[in-house]
Amino acid sequence: MNKCFQIAATLVAFLFIVVMPAGAAGEAGNAAQSAQPPSKGIACFEDLRGRILAVPSSTVQDIFVEEHYPDIKLDRFDTEADMMLSLQQEKCDGAIMDDVICYALVRKTEGVTILPDSPVPPCQMGVVFGKHNAELCEQFNAFIRHLKSTGELQQIMDRWIKHFDTAEMPELQLPTQGTPIRVAMEPCTEPIVFIKNEKIAGFDAELIHRFSVYINRPVEIVEMEYDSLIASTTTGKADMAASGILITDERAESVLFSEPYYDSHSRVAVLTKNAHPSIVTSEDDSRNLGIWGSIKRSFYRNIIEERRYMLLWEGLKVTVYISFCSAVLGTVLGAFICYLRMCRFKTCRAIARVYIDIMRGTPVLVLLMIMCYVAFTKFENTPVAIITFAMNFAAYVSEMFRTSISSIDKGQTEAGIALGFSPVRTFCYIVLPQAVHRVLPVYKGELISLIKNTSIVGYVAVADLTRASYIIRGRTFDPFFPLIMVAAMYFLIAWLFTVVLDRIGRKVC
Repeated sequence: MNKCFQIAATLVAFLFIVVMPAGAAGEAGNAAQSAQPPSKGIACFEDLRGRILAVPSSTVQDIFVEEHYPDIKLDRFDTEADMMLSLQQEKCDGAIMDDVICYALVRKTEGVTILPDSPVPPCQMGVVFGKHNAELCEQFNAFIRHLKSTGELQQIMDRWIKHFDTAEMPELQLPTQGTPIRVAMEPCTEPIVFIKNEKIAGFDAELIHRFSVYINRPVEIVEMEYDSLIASTTTGKADMAASGILITDERAESVLFSEPYYDSHSRVAVLTKNAHPSIVTSEDDSRNLGIWGSIKRSFYRNIIEERRYMLLWEGLKVTVYISFCSAVLGTVLGAFICYLRMCRFKTCRAIARVYIDIMRGTPVLVLLMIMCYVAFTKFENTPVAIITFAMNFAAYVSEMFRTSISSIDKGQTEAGIALGFSPVRTFCYIVLPQAVHRVLPVYKGELISLIKNTSIVGYVAVADLTRASYIIRGRTFDPFFPLIMVAAMYFLIAWLFTVVLDRIGRKVC
């Protein structure tokens, strides 16, 4: 009962420490900004010279602005939702992105205005295929030509671009037989691709579903980071990728692009209070709901609306599953590496030492991406992620085991053998209980680190807890509530694991 009370008190304190000061800081920051307004309102793109501009990383906008406007400082982001959050928090002066995404974000964001011009030339949007999938690419091109000739492509555009607030995915009889098409998508670019009512939706999502019907093959959607979309097609992780990807000559050198199906223009969003009065078309309708009103609204938008709690629940199950399997497998592997490390044969000790040095010297994220996109490209990412974390965990665990075993006085082993015990029984009954007692506190700390490290699996298209909050944040643009929910859930997972270890330790010791 006392532990439950301590947990509840910790979570409440965490909420007050993080959320309330953040809101207060935001109000203080707004006051400071309003006290020192820009020397002139931002009326056009040229007014952003000498200021900070948020851009999507490695995109046409990024390359063009860096080349033609060296006096503009660029802040690069993975998603447009994060760019808009940065703009709201006044960490940048503007955010440039594709027009269809910009209009959707601005309509859902208070206090933001779109500039009337952008110097970035128009680009065309297409679907990406690996060069080994030329036949599938040609089938998609025939499909696009069919949609254009029948006028269906324009209807799909109107549904998702002009009326995205009320748009729903059409009911299609998707094929269930045959070899599935693996399609990589980044579901945080409303209205191109996003999650709505636990299902994939959006302009590109409908195109892919209609293409599935057109060629009579089922579709398997693989969610991943935008930066990994093109890489997934070149390595064979996916057959095609679609998430508002713009066609460029540089990208076309390594992949195949379909025929373009949408002409994209760039637009720049700025805060309404920093914009020139001549371009502001509407008044800011934001309301001061107060702290508890904001928490209630955030709770509804981030958890209840569109059943987003199911995203968190599914992500929680994946995180616990990966953490548990990685811990068990890593402990067994660590025990084996420890055995090699303490073996009397020099070759075995050298192999164990090299393994430990490589695992401890390689960042977990880099190791994970090598395993998924280089070593095991034909396997599902979840088991590969478990193996990766287990390998990394084993390197640290083996050294913990070795140190704790070495700390036991050798005289105890000699005494056990003198009493008639075999070396194995001496180790199991005399050395091991003492070693476990000494290693457990350090092992618990490393286990918590393992649980926290699993938060990076979203980079390789695994829908874990962090990835769920990422998707929710991309839909609600709430910078605090999803992250605080995930932080609290990770805390509970780590606490439960340590409680189990404490009980095991009391029984063993």
